Amino acid sequence: MTVSAVIPTYNRADMVCRCIKSILAAEKDGFDVEIIVVDDASPDGTRGRIASEFRDSPLTYLRNGKNSFQAVSRNRGAAAAKGGYILFLDDDNEVDPRIFKELLEVFKSHPRAGLVAPMAIHKRPTDENLVWSLGSGFNRWTSMPQDRMPNLPLAELPAGQDVYPTTYYPNGFMVSRAAFDAAGGFDEKYIQIFEESDFGWKIMEAGYEEYVSTKARTWHYGFLEPGCAPELRRLGIERPLRTYCFAKNRLRFARKHFNFLQVLSVSLVFAPLSAVYYSAVALKHRRADIAWAYIKGTLAGIFGL
Repeated sequence: MTVSAVIPTYNRADMVCRCIKSILAAEKDGFDVEIIVVDDASPDGTRGRIASEFRDSPLTYLRNGKNSFQAVSRNRGAAAAKGGYILFLDDDNEVDPRIFKELLEVFKSHPRAGLVAPMAIHKRPTDENLVWSLGSGFNRWTSMPQDRMPNLPLAELPAGQDVYPTTYYPNGFMVSRAAFDAAGGFDEKYIQIFEESDFGWKIMEAGYEEYVSTKARTWHYGFLEPGCAPELRRLGIERPLRTYCFAKNRLRFARKHFNFLQVLSVSLVFAPLSAVYYSAVALKHRRADIAWAYIKGTLAGIFGL
């Protein structure tokens, strides 16, 4: 059996090489792992680094002709994948050696599973050894994220439960080929932000179950652009385009997956309040461009542009 690992990357040569090395070192008992790196037109020499460091490894390197973002890169990687299971993994991760064995074990023990995510553990200097969450979802009336025990210290992980239900999971997740096809892949109209959430909800709405495995783990290093305020990074509004997509896609996601009254609540109450809050935070950090991007994204989302 072949399992595929698809890693989109952009301008992070050091991080993606560390990620690849951890996958190559992972345990593979009774199955093979193919690695597919989709380079989103990186200008930093990623192509050369991968060619020189992994020329003898089971790795396929694909390069987009232009910067096309995560959904496009993941779909391209999936199209090239031969495995019956595909691990989509952000490039700023290092995987635990047992990640594939543990993820496949959950699929085996839960026949209706379509998506199983490894538990992400932060390795950022100020958040080291904090669990991202033990399951992710959204409040349908506000579109606010709902995470089970977010930022839980790893030492306080509850004993006695290895698998938690979820409706999507950020950062990394394995899907069966059948679930990927049922979801129709990633919606490339999102450009960036919420494409993972939408993908998970499409799998759920297709009748599959989704889980987080605490035995399958990734160490998430994160990435902070030079000169970016940590508070803006934490809120996901560190760049104008990302900010615009964040505000717009939150409403697009609601229209796709919530009922009419819930969409009204998000559009007429929560979205305007969020625009005020996020814009105020951006202005506090003297980023009028980000404040304006959030306002424009909110208007575009409300009017379905």
